[in-house]
Amino acid sequence: MQEEFEVILRNGTLEDVDAIAHLEEITFPFPWSRESIQHDMEENPLAVILVAERNGKFAGYMDVWRIAGEGQLNNIAVMPEARGHGIGGKLMRHMMEFLREQGDSEISLEVRASNAPAIHLYHKLGFEEVGRREKYYLDNGEDALLMRCLLSPEKE
Repeated sequence: MQEEFEVILRNGTLEDVDAIAHLEEITFPFPWSRESIQHDMEENPLAVILVAERNGKFAGYMDVWRIAGEGQLNNIAVMPEARGHGIGGKLMRHMMEFLREQGDSEISLEVRASNAPAIHLYHKLGFEEVGRREKYYLDNGEDALLMRCLLSPEKE
């Protein structure tokens, strides 16, 4: 069976800032500002921004900071019309492979305790829950689960 769409992953560019800012606004209660996104693109040497395109159109992105040999996932989001096609998983797997190739030892993240689809994906990718931040999210006081995945070195 042939896939009905093509997903391309690439590094984010300044031309993506507006699309990312729009996705942030429609996805998160406290979206990152356009200025914060542009700062990560232009000025933050720790930031790695990956963009997904589906059939040539912006479909999602992720922003990770590489600090002291570890990746910290700041945000990942997929456009509503592109959800359910594995794009989030493709973004995560690609970033995890990139971090591994760079010699980073792990990737960590916070996720809303109620976000079952994301938690399921992270478990599937090898993440483990390592803690909880009580009342972390300002909009509703929800807890955040702290998750981590060790990035084993590639076998030669």
